[in-house]
Amino acid sequence: MIDYQIQTTASDGKFSPRECVKMAKENGLISVAITDHDTVGGVREGLEAGKEFDIEVIPGIEISAHEPDGNIHMLGFGIDYEDPALITQLEELKDDRAVRAKLMVEKLKELGFYIEYESVRARSSGLIARPHMAEEIFANPLNKEKLEAENIHDSRDLFEHYLGDSGRAYVHRVPLSTKEAINIIVRARGVPVWSHPLIPLNDFKICEERLIRFMPWGLVGIEAIGNFSEDDTKFLNALAGKYRLLRTAGSDFHDVFVRDEHPDDGATRIGEYYAFGYPTEGIRENLLAAIKRAQSPVVSRVSI
Repeated sequence: MIDYQIQTTASDGKFSPRECVKMAKENGLISVAITDHDTVGGVREGLEAGKEFDIEVIPGIEISAHEPDGNIHMLGFGIDYEDPALITQLEELKDDRAVRAKLMVEKLKELGFYIEYESVRARSSGLIARPHMAEEIFANPLNKEKLEAENIHDSRDLFEHYLGDSGRAYVHRVPLSTKEAINIIVRARGVPVWSHPLIPLNDFKICEERLIRFMPWGLVGIEAIGNFSEDDTKFLNALAGKYRLLRTAGSDFHDVFVRDEHPDDGATRIGEYYAFGYPTEGIRENLLAAIKRAQSPVVSRVSI
């Protein structure tokens, strides 16, 4: 078993890289990737845990990028997580996230919530993300009356009304373009793979049009197996075959809690996803071969 999309406490996950690798081993997996949002802060610990628990850990990342019709995420596998240029670019993204977090906290306060930026920051051991704001709001008893009055029971409700991309407290970032995100991964000698390609638009036609545009920039593969519907999984695997793309499979694991009515939020356990009969055999070998090619000194580089 494999799982090539796992988030840890280095970004917005609930478990440390070591804990995630330990869980993966306990769940019978043989190969995983640590793919935190816009950071490689958890990779070293993940690699060390891989040695400790005798499981293959692939260094990775999930970079947020912007398209005119919606944001996307780009996975990077096998990256040189110590590359100075990569570290510099990720520090800039971290600073951008911190600025946005401060602005969102101020909006939340204006909207009647009791929340302070320093308390939110204290909840993060890496990047500051929106789930940390949700945790702080629910942890503060002064917010109980407002939450009950607005029928907000959990973080999903809070995201829907306040923290999500269309929420009242949302602040737009100035994210990278898709071309820039792919370029960052390629320059770090990694393999760019489009994460959950049908989120957020869930439109087959737009997805294929985007794919055709991304491929000349260096896109190598798509996440074809995950917590997707059967129709989506069928479409993505057909798309990978049509354009001879690398396929990957991932749970998008963040936490052990996912509401039953929203299974697309991720998985409740590492290694949990739906293949609907599509083979996962060969995915690991093909990914490792792609990583080897990307790390070759003669590989061409994409330019912005």
